[in-house]
Order: sequence, then C-alpha cells, then structure tokens
Amino acid sequence: MDTRTQAHDHDALVAAMASADFYPHKPTNIIHKQTHISDVFLAGDLVYKVKKPVNMGFLDFSTLEKRYKFCCEEVRLNQRLTSDIYLGVETITRDNGGFGFNRSGETVDYAVKMRRLPDENTLKAMLTANRVKQGFIDALTRKLADFYAHSAAEPRDMEQFGSFAVIARNCRENFEQLPAFTGTGSNKSKLQIIKNATRLFLDRHQDLFDKRIENGHICDTHGDLKAEHVYDYQGVQILDCIEFNQRFRYQDTACDLAFLAMDMEFLGYRPAALFLLSQYVKTTDDPNLMQVIDFYKCYRAMVQVKVYHLQIDDMPAKEDTGKAQHAHKMERYLDLAYQYAVKMACPVIWVTCGMIATGKSTVAKKLAELFSIPSISSDEIRKTLFEDLPEKSGETGFEKGMYTPEATSLVYGKMLITAQAALEKGRSVILDATCRKQKERQDMLQLARDTSANIIFVECRCPDHEIKTRLKNREHQSTVSDARLKHFSAIKKSMDPFDNLSADVHMPVRTDQPVDSIIETILTGEHELLARQTAHKTR
Repeated sequence: MDTRTQAHDHDALVAAMASADFYPHKPTNIIHKQTHISDVFLAGDLVYKVKKPVNMGFLDFSTLEKRYKFCCEEVRLNQRLTSDIYLGVETITRDNGGFGFNRSGETVDYAVKMRRLPDENTLKAMLTANRVKQGFIDALTRKLADFYAHSAAEPRDMEQFGSFAVIARNCRENFEQLPAFTGTGSNKSKLQIIKNATRLFLDRHQDLFDKRIENGHICDTHGDLKAEHVYDYQGVQILDCIEFNQRFRYQDTACDLAFLAMDMEFLGYRPAALFLLSQYVKTTDDPNLMQVIDFYKCYRAMVQVKVYHLQIDDMPAKEDTGKAQHAHKMERYLDLAYQYAVKMACPVIWVTCGMIATGKSTVAKKLAELFSIPSISSDEIRKTLFEDLPEKSGETGFEKGMYTPEATSLVYGKMLITAQAALEKGRSVILDATCRKQKERQDMLQLARDTSANIIFVECRCPDHEIKTRLKNREHQSTVSDARLKHFSAIKKSMDPFDNLSADVHMPVRTDQPVDSIIETILTGEHELLARQTAHKTR
C-alpha cells in the first residue's frame, strides 16, 4: 500500500474513532490527542493509542506488520513499570459496516488499550499543586532502582551505549545538527559555552564513563522519563517508555534519571528534582551518579533544543505563532543547558561561613545531601586533630586551648588538603567553617584557582538576638561546636568583614527562616554566580 493510500485510510480511521459509537463500552465523550507519531483517544475510563503510518528514520511504523510489532512492544515494555494499566493490543478491522474492534473483515490497524489515569495524579500536576510527599518520592526511587537492577541483567552488548566513544559522538551530533542556530548573540554565546563545557567534561572524565559501565549502570531504561509520565495511582505507575528504538532506551541510568530531573527543573521545581536524585543515591548507593548528572542533564536539554530547532525549520513560513512558541521553549531549554554547563565545567567549592550559631552546619548538611558531595567541617577536624589534648573544648575561653590561632591554622590547612584531594578528582566539596579572617578566605580562593574550581561563599546571616537564643539553648546540649553565649561578643568583634569578597563569589543568606526556604534561596542565586565565574574558563 502506498504512502498516500495509507494516510487516507488512517485519516478515515481517526474520524471513526473520534465518535463514541466506535467503542463497545459507549463512552459519553471522546477526547482526541495526537503527537507526531500517534493518535490517542481518551474514551471514558479507557485510552486507545493508534500509531501513525510514518517512517522517520529513527522509527518506522510504515507497514501494518511493523505497527502491530511496536504495539505489542509498547504493552510489553510498559508493563515493567506499571500494574494493570496496559491491557493489551486491540485489532481494528473494516467491513461493510465500517471500522470496529475485533470484528470480521479486513484487519487495517492495531491499537494499544490502556486504563485512563487521572491527569491530576501525574507528578507534573502534583508538583504544580504542591502535593508531592516524601513517601511518594521514596517509592518512586525504589521502583526505579529495582527496575534498573533487573534491566541491567540484559545482554552485555548494550554496554557500548554507555561508552565514552558513543557518548562523545552523541554530544557531537547534537551540536552538528545546530549549525544554523539563529538565536540572539546571547544565545550564541551560551551555545559556545555549552559546547566548550561539554568538551572539557568529556576530556577530563573518560574514566568515569568506564567506571559506570564496570559498575553495571548501563541497562534497558525507560527512555522518556518525564514528570507527565509518572503517576501516583494505586502506587507508582510510570507510563509511555520508548518502544520504537532500543538505542533510545539502552543507556546509563544517570541519563534516564537526568531526563526526569531536567524536566522537573524546566517546570520550575529544582529543589524537588535534587531531592529525588539525592534519595535515589541513598537507595542505590550510587554516589558517582551525581558526578555525571549535570553532564547528562545538559545533554538532555540540548536534545530538546535540537528538536525544537528542527521543528521550527520544518514549519511553513506562515506559522508565525507556532514558530514563536517553539522558539520560546527552545530558548528556555538552551538556558537550562547553559546552567548545567557552568556547573559541570568545573567543580564547586561551597563555603558555608559566618558568625557562630547562624546555621552554617545545617545548611552544609542539606547541600551535601542534595548534591551528594562531601561536607568538610572545621569543628569535626578540630576534634580529630586535638583528640589527645587534655582540654578538648572551648571552655578555657576565646582563642585558648585547641582554639588558639595556631591550632585554627592547622585546622584550616587540613580542611584545604582534604578538599583538594576531592577537587582533583573533579568532585565538588563543602567547607563548613566560620572563616573569621580574610586570610582564611583568601586561602580558599587560592585553592579554587589552583584546582580550576568555582567557589561560592554562602555567608549565613542571622539577627543577634536569634544567635544569642540559639547559643543559650546550646548550654545544656552536646554539640560538635563548642561556641557558647559567653563567646559571642569576642567572636563577633574578631570577625573580618566579608565586604572584601567579590560579588561573583559572595552569597549572603538570611538563616532565620525554614531550612527549605534557605536552600531555595541558595539554589536560585547559584546559577548567576557560577555563570560569571565559568564564562572566562570555557572561552
């Protein structure tokens, strides 16, 4: 059957399926949706999906046999991450009475039959309504971890899809297919930085991709893991995986998760995305996932840039509204890719600093959990270095015992050495310390220069009355920090102002608010500071 005849017959079938009379259960109304590869009919509590007779190179639904094959594959593959949702494949026939399911007559097509799930139960809708609970995220990460663990047992030849050579080629293809990018000068500059950051990451971390293969992280994944495909309905349900091309599913689990995290961040929910990733790392004990996650998020965002760019090129000249909408989304994805690029180009030294009892360690712990990076505490190092000292606390007074300037110098030296070891492996770190003196901050800035790292001083600020209340509450508590109310005046007087720090590295944050609000403020300001620092390193 030629292409024109198939298209005509498909149009006739779509018209028939748009009527409630077509369906044996007689739904009260039909909602017809379509993508570039499928027609979807929401028919009451059921959904029917018919594949369009198209051949796009990366997928081929051009014959009846191929459409049947991929309908069966869609049901089989999606049953891995759902329960009682994908009900089977229905045969569509045509006789003198027209089209119908499983009737006598000529078989003309096939439809995937599914249960219809409530739109408000998608992760996307729940994020918008602020209804995502930790229990759901925990269940989602457990489901994905179990899924990946079983998928990893597939044939070993899929490992090639996670190899350095394949990943590098995929990245090059992304950029090569954007030669006529006609965005603004700003967009062209961002694209160049993304290219350079991607190249730098690949050059520095070839061994990381090899390690991902060795540790069994390449498997048959979902391939299209978006927030709108994840449901909270009788447990976690994950729909609409890629069925038409194995190459789009065979990949690093980090790349699959990066798509979901990137999509959540595109929707405006970065803290939730980071929390999901941190919970996954805890569930799976896959700490180096966070070393590649920004790289893969950048790659995924650039795929979206390419898709929208190519779609704009294919649109008729008169489609001004459609082109403008696509261009807007394309630029948003480009900006997201740029944000990931400035993070992956260089590791980051996060310094949580400021007056005592301003919540530095609380902020450091939360950032460490979200980014899955080590937090190096001056208090903990001090106790370890001076564990044999008879007086192991600050009770002897300000700058006495293990708190003398000489002792503090040793503590900060040890912090920098420990941080350098992680930075040289390409890992970001957190330094949790008061940083009272400009010399201590200058040493940290020098470490950033020596290791080509970016650095952000998160100066925790709190009203004096709140600090004093917190210190008073410590009097009868056992804490790693020995700072108490009696030390307040002396420590405050000894603090060098933070004004000498450049605005490119300094982020003052009020910490007399809930920790989630503090973290959101930090994540919001992070991009601008890192972008300023990274731009000159990737030119």
